[in-house]
Amino acid sequence: MPVNYLSAHQRATRTLLDEISTGKLLPGQKLNEVELAARLNVSRNTLREAFIALEDYGVIVRRPHRGVHVTLPNEELIDEIFRLRSLLEPAVLRWSVGLDTDALHECVHDGQLAREAHDHEGVGDANQRFHAIIIEGSGSAYADEMMTRVLAMMRLLFIQVSAEHHGFHYPYVELNEEIAVLVESGQREQAAEKMRTYLEQSRNELRELLNGPAERP
Repeated sequence: MPVNYLSAHQRATRTLLDEISTGKLLPGQKLNEVELAARLNVSRNTLREAFIALEDYGVIVRRPHRGVHVTLPNEELIDEIFRLRSLLEPAVLRWSVGLDTDALHECVHDGQLAREAHDHEGVGDANQRFHAIIIEGSGSAYADEMMTRVLAMMRLLFIQVSAEHHGFHYPYVELNEEIAVLVESGQREQAAEKMRTYLEQSRNELRELLNGPAERP
């Protein structure tokens, strides 16, 4: 939907979701209602409507007497996210007839270029798009909406770990390429199985990085 046709609370929601996804608002950060309403040029009631939508996305939490905070990812959230992804993504790879293999390869290429340029954020963006395109291949608006929420929460995870583990996404560039090649060659079951293994590896690594010591420079 074009921005001009969005309501005030939809515009506020979109702006805040973008700021959370890009790291302008950080995991665990408290959101000041008065300051945000003034900056976004909306009423506090409108901002509260945006908060309701963002809470539904899972990217903020509202606690009585403690205010509104950007979600701080933990092991429970990681497990929930990857439980859902492990059901959705392999199923689409296995059975969907709507996968755009050219778009998958384009994401792989963008990731490779970003990695060569040591653009950590660019590699992460390409990886996020790769998974979004897989879900788009389902042809389901409900699945797309669900994946939008999942990827927003994944952003919070990546922001939290990437400050100290810059190369987190780098190994997944090759894995994405392998999956794209399998899909293109019609080996859909193998692509689905590789995605299951891929997601399990990613989940375990994120849990370790979230709880373990930071890597040394």
